[in-house]
Parts: sequence; structure tokens; C-alpha cells
Amino acid sequence: MLREGVKTVNSRSTAAPETVVGDGRWELVVRIAESSCFAKSARLRDFLLYVCRTALENHTGEISEQKIGQRVFHRPSDYNPNEDNIVRSHARLLRQKLEAYFAAEGASEPVILRIPKGGYVPEFVERPAVAEPTKPAPVQPARSDRLVAILAAAVALLSLTVALQSWLMMRTKPSASSGPSPKIAALWSQLFSEKFPTTIVIPDDTFAMLHEASGQPQTLESYLRRAAPDSPLQTLLPNFPVRRYTTYDGVTAALRIMQLAQGFPGRVVVRYARDIALRDLSPGNVILIGRPSSNLWTELFQPKLNFHIYFDDDRRHVVCKNTRPQPGEENEYVPQLQGTQFDAYSAVALVPNLNGGNVLVIRGSVGSSQEGAADFVTSETLLGRLAEKIGHLGARFPYFDVLLRTTTIDGMSQEPSMVAYRVLDGSGR
Repeated sequence: MLREGVKTVNSRSTAAPETVVGDGRWELVVRIAESSCFAKSARLRDFLLYVCRTALENHTGEISEQKIGQRVFHRPSDYNPNEDNIVRSHARLLRQKLEAYFAAEGASEPVILRIPKGGYVPEFVERPAVAEPTKPAPVQPARSDRLVAILAAAVALLSLTVALQSWLMMRTKPSASSGPSPKIAALWSQLFSEKFPTTIVIPDDTFAMLHEASGQPQTLESYLRRAAPDSPLQTLLPNFPVRRYTTYDGVTAALRIMQLAQGFPGRVVVRYARDIALRDLSPGNVILIGRPSSNLWTELFQPKLNFHIYFDDDRRHVVCKNTRPQPGEENEYVPQLQGTQFDAYSAVALVPNLNGGNVLVIRGSVGSSQEGAADFVTSETLLGRLAEKIGHLGARFPYFDVLLRTTTIDGMSQEPSMVAYRVLDGSGR
């Protein structure tokens, strides 16, 4: 039964409607709404409570973008969701809040609440039992504060990767009978096929950290020779160059793409950038994740790309260079921080592979923008906006290169927006 004395937050009641009193699912909703994740998010609480209450009362027809806009965000009855995306942007934040709850305060909840992408009707699914990951070996006392920071970051990254992989793998698999949506199929049918295998290449963040700490330019040639740059990190930790660290956003992107692949034919493998040889990439379909300093294989396709994302050793930050600016565009785009708002950039390109097949290059300046790029290529709605821009009406996307901006406000990433794009010819130019 629902516990007595249910408290209210931000003057919004979480008291149960009579029709759902005693329903364990509503009690879960109350616990989530009263958690610290939602303590400062009154609008998201209202959103959560509305869709869950309506669903549990079996009025799912009332859970639409139009209805949510009217009843949660007080939009007029004739407002146009295509012009006002307040519901979509808050839905994205709500999904992030739910993920944060079930990863922390709700880690022991036997049932998980989700708001699937592409809709707003909540789902309540049982959490499968997952074996606990092996604990890492004790770390020896560090020789300096800097070494402690490096080791702590590495262990944290590995732990996050294991936890995230377990969480994603236990999610419900998409129905094979439903099939991919039109814009998803228009892009991903060119990357998953029975003719070629698909290789997802995740970033080599060890190399990226060595490179950025050294201030020395690196090339694919030196990377293939396994020539680690002379970096202060090696002085602090001599074996650091042989370690295999990747990024949280790189892993999440790869796992999302693997889930997407279940709706297409063909074989898919995930490889670490350092384990790849040229013969593994061509011919074939390839998905490269990470900016050039963490995935040097993007260098092979750099001549085909208009938007180049790289680490500027002189300015010590990541820059997106626009090689052939069009009217109204900037020559370069750099991350901007204004108060609690942070703007970062990423780019996504579909280009032909060297000897058959296609390549999708997903490159971001920071984690939030890399995540935004992954959102873009796995969203029917966002891909639909690109299709409208380039006038694409066919069953397959043409080759393209698109620049994206991801805005983070108070630590919460917003939906990525297109800044500029290029339609490339058959050679990828």
C-alpha cells in the first residue's frame, strides 16, 4: 500500500488517484518523484506524474505531445508542436533523470520505469538479475596527487563502462517484426548489410590523453607504429601507454548502435581502435566513434569531410574547423561557456569506404556533444530534420557531412541542433 503522509514537492501533490491506490507501479512513481533527482525539477516532476497517472488510469490516448504541452506546460489548445519543441526537449531531460535515478537511488528497484524514445507512454519493466562485476584489484599508493587523479579516473571509467553495459544489455530488445522507421532505415540500411560486415570502432582514449598531455601532433602512421608520444603521463605511470581506456560516451554510442543493428541483416563487431588494421576496415561498413586524437582512423576519410574536429595544441582546446564556409557560417566553432550554459560541437558524416561499403564518422569535441551526435543518428525525428534540409525524399540518404551543436544547461544536455551541413557527391566530396 502507498505509505501514509505522502509529501509534496514544489507544491505538486503525489497523492494517488483512487484508481491506482495500492498499485506498486504508482508507488514507484512516487518514490522517483520524491527523489533528489527531481528535487529541483518541478516541470519534469509534473511531466512524470502526468504521463504515469494517465497511463495507469488506462487513458493512454491522452498521452500525446499536444496534450502534454497543454496540460503540463500550459500551452494553448491550438499550439503547434512542430514550432514549439518544449515537450520533446523536456522528454529528453526526463529520460536522463530516470536513468540517473535507477543508476543511483533506485539501483535496488526491482522494476524500472522508462519513457521509450519516439513516444511518451511510460513502460514498467522488471529488472533482470545481473551478476556483480569483479572488483578491481587494490591500487598501490600513488607517488603524486596527479597520479592519484589519473588512476582514479581510469578506474571510474572502467566501472562506468561495466555498469553501463550491464544496464543496456538488460533492456528489452526491439521487436524484429516492427522493423526500423523510415529515416532510420534510410541511413542505417547503408551501414548494415549481408554483403559486408559492419565494424564499430570505439575510441582509444589512452592515446588521446597521451597526445594532449604531450602537445605533440600525431598521425595515423605513428599510431600504426604504436609510437606513443613523449608525455608526462609516462613519467608518472610508465605502463600507461599499454593500457586500454575508452570513453563513456564512446561505449554508450556503440551499444546504442548495436541495439539498432538488431533490426537489420548482417554481422556486427565492436573493435578497439588500437586493435584495427586497414584490412579490417576495407572493404566493409564501418562506424568510427571519437575525434581524430582518440580515433586516428578518421584521418583516412578527412579529405572527404568539410567539418574537421581536432585538438588545438596551442589553444589547448578542441576546435571544429569549417574548411569551406558558406554565407552565414563561421570559419571555426569552439566550445562556449556562458554562466550555466555550455555549447559544444560535433559532426556526423556518411562517406563511401575506400574499396566498397560505407563509413559513418561520429566525432565530438567533448562527451556531451559526442552523445548528441549519437542521439542525432539514432533518432527518426532528428534524421527527419536533416532529410528536410537536404531535400531528401528517397529510401537512402545521400552522402553528407553535418555539424551539430549540443547545449548543456545546469549539467543537462539538450537536444542537438544542426548548425550547417553539406551534401557530398558519390566520392564523398
